[in-house]
Amino acid sequence: MRLLTELKRRNVVRIGIAYLVGSWLLVQAADLLLDIIGAEDWVLRSVVVLLALGFVPALIFAWAFELTPEGIKKESEIDRTRSITQHTAKKLDIVTIVLLIAAIGLLALDRLIPGLETAPPAPAKTVTGDPGHPAPATPAAASSVRSIAVLPFANRSNQDDDLFFTDGIHDDLLTQLAKVHDLTVISRTSVMEYRDSPKNLKQIGSELDVGTILEGGVQKVGERVRINAQLIDVATDRHLWAETFDRELTAENVFELQSEIARRIVEAVAVELSPEEERLLSEVPTQSLAAYEAYLKAREVFYGANYARSQEEAAQPYLEKAIALDPDYADAYVMLSTIYGQLYWRGIDTSAEMLKKYRDTLDRAMALKPDAPGPLRARANYYYRVENDYRTSLDLLHKAVAGAPGNVDIHGDLGLTLRRLGRFDESIRSFERALELDPANRFYHSILLETMNGARRWQDVIEHSVPLEDADPDDLDIQVTRAWALLNLTGDLKPLERVFERMNLVASTQFTSFSAYVHWLQRDYDGALEVLRGPVWQEVAETPTLGATRRMQIADVLRVTGDTEGAEALYERIARAGDELAGQALQVQVYDGGLAAIAWARLGENDKALDIVNGLVERVPPERDAMLQPDIYYNRAMVRGLAGDEAGAIADLEVALSVDGAFPRTSWDLHYDPNWDFLRDNERFAELATPDNLVRTKGP
Repeated sequence: MRLLTELKRRNVVRIGIAYLVGSWLLVQAADLLLDIIGAEDWVLRSVVVLLALGFVPALIFAWAFELTPEGIKKESEIDRTRSITQHTAKKLDIVTIVLLIAAIGLLALDRLIPGLETAPPAPAKTVTGDPGHPAPATPAAASSVRSIAVLPFANRSNQDDDLFFTDGIHDDLLTQLAKVHDLTVISRTSVMEYRDSPKNLKQIGSELDVGTILEGGVQKVGERVRINAQLIDVATDRHLWAETFDRELTAENVFELQSEIARRIVEAVAVELSPEEERLLSEVPTQSLAAYEAYLKAREVFYGANYARSQEEAAQPYLEKAIALDPDYADAYVMLSTIYGQLYWRGIDTSAEMLKKYRDTLDRAMALKPDAPGPLRARANYYYRVENDYRTSLDLLHKAVAGAPGNVDIHGDLGLTLRRLGRFDESIRSFERALELDPANRFYHSILLETMNGARRWQDVIEHSVPLEDADPDDLDIQVTRAWALLNLTGDLKPLERVFERMNLVASTQFTSFSAYVHWLQRDYDGALEVLRGPVWQEVAETPTLGATRRMQIADVLRVTGDTEGAEALYERIARAGDELAGQALQVQVYDGGLAAIAWARLGENDKALDIVNGLVERVPPERDAMLQPDIYYNRAMVRGLAGDEAGAIADLEVALSVDGAFPRTSWDLHYDPNWDFLRDNERFAELATPDNLVRTKGP
């Protein structure tokens, strides 16, 4: 007790508290100052260590010495009756209170002001009006900092209704940065996974393989908008640039802010913009804030998770509203044309009225911005989907990618177009580039593997996909592609069977048909019917191609199990539907037309069947669409065989087994498929249906 009393009398406790509070404030000030001048991290650590080492000496000094009117003296030399420690204590209390108030104030700023919550705090300048061009911090090595991930912006408004606006600003900034040739910008799908992520920036940078990360927030307050952003070097955790913008909420200001942030980033990483890049960054898509917000609503809905037709239906009214508010809004026309293109491509609406709306919408976008990447890409999609003119589509995409080299979807479209032209290796490289820009994009991963499958690169498919046991249960397309590659390599049907036992089958998957087909190949006819009559298949029963595929598979099962009447009724329906394919997308004509021809052959109408398949061979040569070639020749082989022309069937099968395409055929198809049983006594067919690496599993 005596020691505690003496510590209080000599103000040792007060000195200790004042020292700790003062040291904390000093560390924060040093952190800020050292960050501004770009000092290395060890400097701040040294300051902390020195202050820690000084704590005990400060307490010893307070015990051994005392402040007197004559100066500092040893405590043992002072007459207790003349000591002023009580007066000194009051001064120390005041100093400590002031330091505590300063500490509380700094903590409040750290919590309440957007942009200060990430440690260490960056030097930020609030800009109103025209902010000018402050010199950026000295960048790190250009080889690392020119790859960037823009993390999802925080919604500072704390209003859920404003999240679409915040995400819209984020998306538009990504679009702006994608126009800069010397930057590699990670695309939306991959960065959105890090919204509210507990991972630190070094982890995120490592996972996305980038040298810099931009983070920030957006706040709408009344008629004003505030955007704060900070660019961080992942390797050093150093701020290359940070700034807060505060402007009146107008469409022009919003787009100017996006351009300004893009320029600040470019300056910070020492990239020099070309005159064309400067022009593209300066564009203002619309002067109407209401039109812009309607467009952002449409984009939020259209590009939401778990794509479905309902998203198009929900997005379309917002786009129509945006166009009504600003008839010169090119971006709104581009997205609306994309919706029309999807309707046609999937065969949902191929009417003359819909095609006219598609063309008119696209023409308007091109008239407004004939050289912009968005309209060029939309025009390329029209030539791809409607005209099937893949060379013109490719030329337009090359122009588009020149204006937006970091746009992942343009690279994806290049991949899709190149494979239609039979240029599979180039197509694969385009998808690989798309995945460099958007490594978490499941669609491009799936389409890359599908293209490798189409090019008969089975082993590459295996090496680029994870085993089923480690896969996401929703990752059906990738796992079916992997299982199909394993089948083509080994003849083992079990991996394909296990995929559909474990994965979540949904109606939107392009591989729905395989869920029943694997049962068919195993000659498990009851299992095939159970799947085909289940809820997933019911959902697609009336859609083009999948609906016809379902009816054909059911008809085949009924035929081989003895229900001739039921099979013929379905064959009749499939055959008659083939008469209504004029005006459909080319791939629908080929797939559904081939099924119609086989149905006519099953009904004994061989001349009708041959007219259809011969017409497809003539109208769709490899140079028009390489992807469709395996199916064209495989289906004609079936028709020829059913018509009694075994030699012609064998000739077509030899072609089908040799060409790349959407679903290349192998000897395993002939080995397992019950539909070829009528040719098994043919010696040449038996040779084609016996793979070199034959592995006996279920089957004939």
